Amino acid sequence: MRSRPFIVFWGAVAGAVLFLGASWATIGRVLDPTRGPLDTAVLVIAIIGLGATGFVAGRIALVTARAQRRARHLRPAGPGAKRPHVRRPVGRA
Repeated sequence: MRSRPFIVFWGAVAGAVLFLGASWATIGRVLDPTRGPLDTAVLVIAIIGLGATGFVAGRIALVTARAQRRARHLRPAGPGAKRPHVRRPVGRA
């Protein structure tokens, strides 16, 4: 079973690809002189969706990288090494 961030990340990437395709296809319709107002609306929605899904995927990647850096810092140096004691103030993660 995959972790939830893994599934959300790849779902956001798939959504971004779909919104990119919708944006690409709609740009051709919007540049046509006989375009309608719905073509422009679809383009705006597709671009907003592309930005949102890209933000979600980037945020998940950033948080995952930060967690891995913290885990690497707390991990022992080699086999048989003791884990360093880290004292954190109350109320902080």
